[in-house]
Amino acid sequence: MRIIIVNTLYAPYAIGGAEKSVQTLAEGFSNLENEVLVITLGKENSFFELNGVSVNVLKLENKYWPFGFNTSTKFDKLEWHIRDVSNKKYDLKIKNILISFKPDILFTNNLAGFSTRVWSIAKTLNIKIVHTLRDYYLQCPKTVKFRENKNCEKLCFDCNVLSVLKKKNTVKVDFVVGISEYILKDHLKNNYFKDTPSQVIYNGFDIEKSNPIHKTNGIVFGFIGQINKTKGIELLLKSFLNLKETNWKLLIAGKVDANYLEHLRSINNSKNIEYLGYVNSTVFFKKIDVLITPSLWNEPFGRVVIESIFNKKPVLGSRRGGISELLSNNKEFLFKPIESELNILIKKIISNKSFLEKFKFDEEFLYKFNISNTIESYSNVFNKVINQNQ
Repeated sequence: MRIIIVNTLYAPYAIGGAEKSVQTLAEGFSNLENEVLVITLGKENSFFELNGVSVNVLKLENKYWPFGFNTSTKFDKLEWHIRDVSNKKYDLKIKNILISFKPDILFTNNLAGFSTRVWSIAKTLNIKIVHTLRDYYLQCPKTVKFRENKNCEKLCFDCNVLSVLKKKNTVKVDFVVGISEYILKDHLKNNYFKDTPSQVIYNGFDIEKSNPIHKTNGIVFGFIGQINKTKGIELLLKSFLNLKETNWKLLIAGKVDANYLEHLRSINNSKNIEYLGYVNSTVFFKKIDVLITPSLWNEPFGRVVIESIFNKKPVLGSRRGGISELLSNNKEFLFKPIESELNILIKKIISNKSFLEKFKFDEEFLYKFNISNTIESYSNVFNKVINQNQ
């Protein structure tokens, strides 16, 4: 099978779980002797091979590079999003790539920067399209549906205007996949992908089952991922305020802007809190006793939750988006993302470490997140779509 994968970013440039998941899939498809080409965005045009996968990087055609720390004005951001509704500047390049490669399937993922014109170009060439929902880009230009510290129950005026064409273009997709029940239902109930076949396929993980031992007299809590307010980092720090107990530590892993770090330390500057910067997740999980994912926004999935469970580390997770699904068999470890609820769980664990022994590491439950299972599910979808109307 010949597969073209489109994703906004790809290794070695990656910010979060979406890039990791797409790379794992691309390399998994390649290992099964499929021909795989990734189309992604960068600051300059380039082409390279990575772990058996060809990667075609197209220079971002918009006002500025938005991935990472930037100081763009509100007007610049608005202009960026308006251009991104239907960006025609890639048309010729993408069309030529599709004609040259002759894919059986165009597999699209995050589309910020490309726009849904990718689907239109593929349709003119009669190429079958499978799309995976990994964020809220089709509804919200910021991709998160989160504004003024609240999840958006309804789309604001700006999002409604900027999403009209995106919604209309979803009819061009032959099959849509959600990485959780939550994100799939959220799009379908808002009339996206009308009459399009759909399925939930959870992200897959290629992680050796391990049981890293961490022995200490106290408890080491951990946070790993993007460090921003939406991910709940400020809520997390406030939840550790005013603890009488001292036999705890909080390790925070991830890149953080120096100015924001100063702000975070003004919230809680306890000597028991340590910022590690970027740390390989395997190394990180060996350092902690329990992971906390305090997200305020409705996470489409929550990749670090499953990584932690594969590493035999319990997880305290907020009741937001797909996180609740991932901890459906560990409901005692879920909390409403407010300081008081998380603080109660933290105190319970500090005073009684044996509470963590209640966490269930269910092998049957984890199987659905095995990468081989995920790749098989996608392969079945691809074959189903290719064989439609033949």
